[in-house]
This record gives sequence, C-alpha cells and structure tokens, in this order.
Amino acid sequence: MLGYAPVSRRLLRPAAVAVLLLSAAAVPAGARTEVTALPPPSPSTKTVLVPGITYERQVRDGGQVVHILRVRPGARQSVRPILAGGSPSQRGSVTGAVASRRAEGAVAAMNGDFFNFEHANPSGLLLSGGELVSEPEAGRSSLVFQPDRLLAAARLAFAGTYETVDPAGIVPPRSRRIDAMNRPAILGSETILFTPAYGQVDTPTGDSLFEARIRLDEDRPFLANEVRGGTVIATGAGGGMTIGAGHAVVTGVGSAGRNLARELAPGQRVNLATGVTGLPPGAADAIGGGPLLVSNGQAVHAAGEGFSGSQLYGRTSRSAVAQTVDGTILLVTAEGPQQGSPGLTVAEQADLMAALGARVAIGMDGGGSAQLAVGDDLVIPWDSPRRVSTALLVAYQGLQLSTLPFRISPNGDGVDDRAGVVVAATAPGRTKVALVARPGNEATVLFDGPLGPGEQPIRIDPLRLEAADGVYEVVARQVPDDGSPPTTQRRRVIVDRTLASLTARPTKARVGKKRRPVLDVGFRLVHQARVTVEVRTPSGTVLKRLSNGRVTAAGRHSLRWGRRAGGERVDGAVEVVVIARTKLGQSGLQRSVGLAKP
Repeated sequence: MLGYAPVSRRLLRPAAVAVLLLSAAAVPAGARTEVTALPPPSPSTKTVLVPGITYERQVRDGGQVVHILRVRPGARQSVRPILAGGSPSQRGSVTGAVASRRAEGAVAAMNGDFFNFEHANPSGLLLSGGELVSEPEAGRSSLVFQPDRLLAAARLAFAGTYETVDPAGIVPPRSRRIDAMNRPAILGSETILFTPAYGQVDTPTGDSLFEARIRLDEDRPFLANEVRGGTVIATGAGGGMTIGAGHAVVTGVGSAGRNLARELAPGQRVNLATGVTGLPPGAADAIGGGPLLVSNGQAVHAAGEGFSGSQLYGRTSRSAVAQTVDGTILLVTAEGPQQGSPGLTVAEQADLMAALGARVAIGMDGGGSAQLAVGDDLVIPWDSPRRVSTALLVAYQGLQLSTLPFRISPNGDGVDDRAGVVVAATAPGRTKVALVARPGNEATVLFDGPLGPGEQPIRIDPLRLEAADGVYEVVARQVPDDGSPPTTQRRRVIVDRTLASLTARPTKARVGKKRRPVLDVGFRLVHQARVTVEVRTPSGTVLKRLSNGRVTAAGRHSLRWGRRAGGERVDGAVEVVVIARTKLGQSGLQRSVGLAKP
C-alpha cells in the first residue's frame, strides 16, 4: 500500500489555481530553470475537461489550426449566451467570463456576436436566462437554444412598442414603435428602451433626446414577448437619466422624441411590449450572429445577410456554433494569419462546420474577436486579446478536476518534481480525492471533507506521498448533500524519475594543437534507459545527434559536441534535447543555449 498521506493545508499554494488548465505543473516557489520537460510524443487529440465536455486542437489541410469544444447534451452540461462584461455597455475578456463564473460551474467560453466597438453593445439579439437584453438585427440569423435542447437558426424581428393607457378608458390608447434596447442612439429618429440590464446608472447623453423614466409595476427582468405595465415618474431632455432597479427609461431621438414628449407626461400609465417575432415558444436563451453556415447538414455558401465582402471573403480567424445530429454542441474557433494559419473565408468556414458533422451552424464574430478560453487559458493565441461584448459560456454542474501534466518526475531537478491539481464543486457535498496506483486499487487519500460551492487546490508530491514510479490516476468523487447522484472525475498521470538534471555548457577544448569551441552536455539517469541526445535549431531541425537510442546505465553522463553541422560551425541559439525511453514510455528534457561566436 502507498499509505494514508493526506496533504497538509500548509503545503497548498496560497493563490487559487484555475479550475481547468491545459497544464497544471508546479515548480517550487523561487525556482528558476532554463530546463523544461518535452511534451509527450503522441499527445491525446482530445482532452476531457469534465464528463461530457472535451477540447480538441486539430491541424487540418494546409496547416489550418482549429480548436473544437464538444458539449454532449446532458442534465449537467450547458451552453448559454452571456454578457462578457456583465452589461451591454461594458466589454469583457473571454477568460474573465470563465473566471467570474466558476461558482456556476464555468468550464470554457467562446466569443459571441458582433458588437459596436465604441459603445460595446451587441449587434444582434441577446436573450440570456430569459432576460431580453438586446433586440435581433433585421436580416441576420440568430441562434436559439430551444427547450428541447435543439439549436435553431432563425431570422427574428423586434416588435417593441410603448402604449399609453387611460385607466378610466376615456382617452384612446396610442401605440408607438420601440426600435432598440439598451444601446446609444445611432439614427436621426428612433425610440430606445433602457432596462436595468444596461448596467449603468444613467442613460447616454446627446442632442435631440427626450426621455421618460417609468416605474414598473413589477421589479423583475424584461422577458421576450411580454407586456409590462408602469407609470411615468420623470421626464427630461438631453439624456443622462437614471434607470435604477424596478424602472425603465424610454428615449426618443429627433421626431420620435417629440412624440414621446407629447405623450408621456409624469403620471401617465404606459405598457411596454418587448416582442420578438419568430422566437420559438419557451426559448430562454438566444444570441445573434451570422451568417447561417449549415442548414440540414448542408453547407450554406450564399447566406449573405448584409455582411460586407471583406467580412465574407477575407481570410481570418473565425468562430462558429453548431449542433450535430446526435445533439452534441460544437464551439469551433479557427486560427488566422496572425497565429500563422491561412485563416478561413465564410464559405470555407461553412465547409468546415459541415465536415465536423453539423446539422445546423451559425457564425459568430471573427478576426480579433475570435477567441476560445479553456479555463484560464486562451487556446487561440493573441498578443493582446480583444475584449468582447458577448460570449457563449460552457458549464458543468458537478465535480470538476483540473488537468495534470502528462508526467511527474520527482528526481530533485526542479522540473515537474510535483504538480498541482484543483478540485471544484458547484454544490455542497462530501468530496474525496485520492491518488490511485494502476493496476490495482492501492490509493493515497489527498483530500476528504466537505466542499462546495468552491474549489480546493491540492499538491501532489510523490516524494512526500512515497509514490513509486508507475502509472496513476487522481480520482475525485463527490456525494452531494442534496441527495442527487454522485459525480466522479479521473485524471491519468505517470510518475517517472528516470531523467534528471540536464546541463549544456559552451566552452573550449583542445583539439589537436588548438583550443576550439565545444558544447558539453550532461544529464543524470535514475534508472537505465535508451537515451537519445540531439542538438536542434529553435524551429526543431536536428543539427547533430550525439546519441541515438543507446542503452545507458543509471548515473551521471556527459557528451561533447564540436559545434559543427554539415561541415560548418554552428553559432547562435540551439536547443539541447535528451530523451529517455523506459517501460513507462518516453520522457524528455530540453534546454536553450546561446552559442557565441569565438
């Protein structure tokens, strides 16, 4: 048995670690090393983030890199549109959208709809959790999450109105159109409804504006396709009117403002209608986007939808949402020229989504907005990620266990000697985390106690746990307090001490009668292994192979390279790589070295 060895709380890192990381390797505090571990030679193409949700990075024809989140339909898995910055007047980061919603089970997020770059409001529809935040954009597709968990792409229209009401029934009602919700004025004559979802204390200011503040009969969010009653309690010109909880503000621009000033005096009763025609009954979540990419399993190449030629035909990074025949939801982001990929046109994006098995697919914003976050990691690389208006949040209502490095090597060289893992729960329950040896059931308990909602970071230190080299699983299981079914998650990890302490030192050595530049390479083996030692360019081209799969005994070893390749002396940056193969597979270390000219 490995023995009972719960992790001491004083060993935990003081800062909370991300719930979901692509790598959770830990380095001792204060450690500084130029040596890093090589990634596994054949990494899994898919990473299970939580049960029913996977992430995959694909390299397709022509070097096009595509990132795919697959969400299998289930009671615990969900995808829903959100405001990335918390309001339609504030942009936010895609990674921040995940971080701020960890208590809700956030796993990942992708950018959503197009938006106004200056004012942050989304271009099209946002219906989130039943609350109508912004109206659909005429002529463009919206993605609707139906009650039966099927996605639908629909052309929707806004049918908003305000109507005066005479409680005595003497004065006939007058109805006027509302053109938009929760955005600044952009037309010379229009009417805009501001609700508490706008997120700012006051409405935007501007010329030719007249406003009426309405105290609502009920203090609750605005829903789609409903009529809300209220009473005008204040009016004014120039904007800047306070909204406040339980209130709404109707703003009229130009001639629409003059109508509003005549009809909505303080004390006037008014009905506010927020109709969305074409919205399927019972739908509580929907988001604008476009264009339609796949319909009934066939790629759509001529959707148009009012997009410009550069938006449709330019090669760039792009995001899309889809659903397959079996109900799996796909969130797909393709890299563009700024990441070194060719990028996609809209037609190519449609072909991609159809090839991935989409029954229906719709495009989201692209270019600098195309982003996909898995936990704290933005998997499509951007030097300065753009803040966006809306996002699609992927969540899991159950126990979550962060990913681990492929291999832990507790040999004292400061590289992956131990690792950190985080267990998180969205609801309270009894949680147990154990390190389990494979094969067999020998286990060391790492954590056992109440957890949730919240997270618990745990350090896995094989030396402290007296864990021998071998294959293990970290197994986390929670029994919820509410009596719902337990949830379990597993992460595989290899403990392998074999390869340690890579050094690479440029120096001079006597060759014949002269001292010439050389590179001395040293490493240590804890166990016998087949060893390959290579010197590579920074791009990965092998310059010199100093050892090729040679059986090498445990102990310290050194090799010397004369700094020549192809008959020429090598100067500049190189990578020294040592690979050791044992029954536990392949482990490796690499180190960057600068070779100065003599």
